[in-house]
Amino acid sequence: MKPSSPLPLSEARRRFFDGLPLPDHAVPASILHSWRRCLGLGLTASRPMYGERLDEVQLRLRCQQNADWLAVARPQVETLFDSVVDDGHVVIVADRDGVILNEIGHTPFLDRAERLALTPGVGWSEALRGTNAIGTALAQAETVLVRGSEHFLERLRPLSCVASPILDPFGQALGVLDVSGPPRRLGRPHGLRLAAAVRQIELALFERHCGHARVLQLADDAALLGTVRAARLAFDDGERLLAANRQALSALGLSWDDLGRRRFVELFGETLEHWQHRHGRGIASVACGQRLLSARVDEPETTLPATPVDAKPRPSRSARPVPTVPPADDAGLPPALLSQALKLLEADIPVLVLGETGTGKDRFAQALHAASSRRGGPFVAINCAAIPDGLVEAELFGYEEGAYTGARRHGSRGRLREAQGGVLFLDEIGDMPLPLQARLLRVLQERVVTPLGGGRPQPVDVRLVCATHRDLKRAVAEGAFRADLYYRLCHYPLRLPSLRQRGDVALIAQQLLDRRGGARRGITLAPELAQALRRYAWPGNVRELDNLLQTLLALNDDGTQLTLAHLPETLRGEMGGEGSGMVADDHGDALARQMLQRCGGNASAAARALGISRSTLYRRLGRGMR
Repeated sequence: MKPSSPLPLSEARRRFFDGLPLPDHAVPASILHSWRRCLGLGLTASRPMYGERLDEVQLRLRCQQNADWLAVARPQVETLFDSVVDDGHVVIVADRDGVILNEIGHTPFLDRAERLALTPGVGWSEALRGTNAIGTALAQAETVLVRGSEHFLERLRPLSCVASPILDPFGQALGVLDVSGPPRRLGRPHGLRLAAAVRQIELALFERHCGHARVLQLADDAALLGTVRAARLAFDDGERLLAANRQALSALGLSWDDLGRRRFVELFGETLEHWQHRHGRGIASVACGQRLLSARVDEPETTLPATPVDAKPRPSRSARPVPTVPPADDAGLPPALLSQALKLLEADIPVLVLGETGTGKDRFAQALHAASSRRGGPFVAINCAAIPDGLVEAELFGYEEGAYTGARRHGSRGRLREAQGGVLFLDEIGDMPLPLQARLLRVLQERVVTPLGGGRPQPVDVRLVCATHRDLKRAVAEGAFRADLYYRLCHYPLRLPSLRQRGDVALIAQQLLDRRGGARRGITLAPELAQALRRYAWPGNVRELDNLLQTLLALNDDGTQLTLAHLPETLRGEMGGEGSGMVADDHGDALARQMLQRCGGNASAAARALGISRSTLYRRLGRGMR
């Protein structure tokens, strides 16, 4: 029997937007998943092209903020341009928010791109433009090809694009490289050239950021070691995994969340020191699952000189010029807050982060480390409330052999010394015992730490980030927190807003889903669930939302569209309807005003995005104006 002809794309679109089932492979899986994400965000195919264009000053500032990685990418962008310009295409560079920074290419198509707002200064995230190569590549963290009617918005049908995100060695998206042109002229060869250019850029970024570290290279063939196709993992002095490229994560079955957590011995069954003792700089074999790979360890370009005990600690050699790219924001954090914290950290001023439980203070600290000049150094976190009082001091300052019953045979360096050259994060510092507060203050003033049980004082060079949900000023008044330490830490406290204050919760939820692999697995939010997420009060803030999404990802198969029926029974009733009173009035009023502004004053679009009626929207807006 003759196989049936494939469903035309126009018919597939009609069925999708009418809510009818689609046959398998009617559209590429990445496109279908993106369409579903767009529906969950409240977009419609006929939506006008919302979003303002940056003026020249704003655009210039954006380019300056991304100048670090743009300079690394420029040679590959020019090479890619040379390979596609004769086909009538343009090469586009966008930042991590999907805002186009630059484009070069075929003049006639540049004119057409201008009419479609595909031009510098315009944002192309999925939330703004629906399914498109730039926004969808960022959402799915992979190369994406979008042709003609595969775009979610009708107005983008005259366009075909292929794009790939550019990631630094720490898993942070820096930007996007895109090739766009007329439909039917763009194909797989252009995607291959684009992917090759991105690999070269990411290799240059890896070498730039990890030259001070020991790097393990892996490849199927020893001849590939040292090339762009080799897997690379960087390790710090404590043999903790510091950075990696995508090939390494794939080869070892790791994720970006493993950075800073896994050690060499956990991955390969022996210490890096033992490996180097056996193999030196030679090539050896290593087992990665069922594969046997060739491996080589490259020594760092420079090493830190020993610092005399009585000398002032010198800045770490791993420090680099202050990065201009702000920390990654996947939970609606205000960019201005992130930028302020980064400036404080770079000036060696303790960063004190305040916020309700679950607002993501730990993630905020990790983002600061990843964006700072100390990204090449360790990130060491300690929760002052999670360690028994009697062990906090030993955990933080270290101890000599025999310092107390149960101590390790050879003692411990302590978390402060483990953070040498990097960032120390003290979570829940408001719960630190008073005697320990005095020792911490002394370390901050003298930059020297003395282990328990005696031993020689050791200089430390760390940057400090602290966090608490407590009112430290009240704790000082009650005698539960030292006033001198409070004023040493409280230079410029930064308060993280609650999840309710961060804008569209459904958009934040989709970003968190994408971060955990939901986009790659095709797991999306149904519109009714997105509306319920917007209405709920989220007393547990980002942690509550993230935990829920993580659980839903674990319970559901690839390609699932999450609905209210997928929620646990305890939440289903609370999220079930508009009249359930889930959002406090003041938060609902603020969210209504924010959404109206996001929708360019279009009340119908704002009400649809919030999952409420227009009359309810007007009532909230009127109440907020009183």
